[in-house]
Amino acid sequence: MAINDQDGFDPEALYDQFPRGADAGFGPDEGYNRFVRLNDASLFTEKARADPVIAEFLDAPFSVTYVQFKSSYRESEYFIHKPHLAMAGEVEGIEGSVDGFPAEAHIGTYIINHDRTLAWRVTRSVIIEDGDQAGQIIHKEAGS
Repeated sequence: MAINDQDGFDPEALYDQFPRGADAGFGPDEGYNRFVRLNDASLFTEKARADPVIAEFLDAPFSVTYVQFKSSYRESEYFIHKPHLAMAGEVEGIEGSVDGFPAEAHIGTYIINHDRTLAWRVTRSVIIEDGDQAGQIIHKEAGS
């Protein structure tokens, strides 16, 4: 089997073979497959916004976003293999996008617990972007 677009390989066809998270209880309504900006002033109380550290966080020249996926589902496969599409809001089944995510973004990724398999685990990510680049820390759920 070819492994690149020049040879006619279509990875999207493979990702679409995975079940959709929402069909199995892992959709946006359950807290999965939805990007949420964390340094959004509307999420903080007036008292919290008066704290100088929180105020600086809210005024930082970047966005901080959280998302989680259930591994081995369609949306997770897109996020892991084509993060530029997922973060830009271009994947059906994933709500929202990373605020300020540029069309030509460079994405740096650090994975905590990479020694753990992705299969069946919850994968959580915190993403920081500044309009030019994005960096994410992915945390794989611990297994029993």
